[in-house]
Amino acid sequence: MLCNYALGLNGEAGEAADILKKHIFHGHPFDREEFAKELGDCLWYISQLARLAGYTLEEIAVMNIEKLKKRYPNGFKTSDSIHRVV
Repeated sequence: MLCNYALGLNGEAGEAADILKKHIFHGHPFDREEFAKELGDCLWYISQLARLAGYTLEEIAVMNIEKLKKRYPNGFKTSDSIHRVV
């Protein structure tokens, strides 16, 4: 299941990216609703990956916020991103 969810996430993220690509580079109108649907599909796959890893989406979000606070203690700055030490 892990592989199915990971590949499914990749496919859905690609579909979301394709909506942006077509809007930015091909002149298509931006379809917010279709974009939101693709994000919802991504969210579902992420929730399943989190579940298999033993986490809730809330726990994943908190972990990410804590990681970013350590990485950018004074808030995000492009120069800090370019010159960050892993």
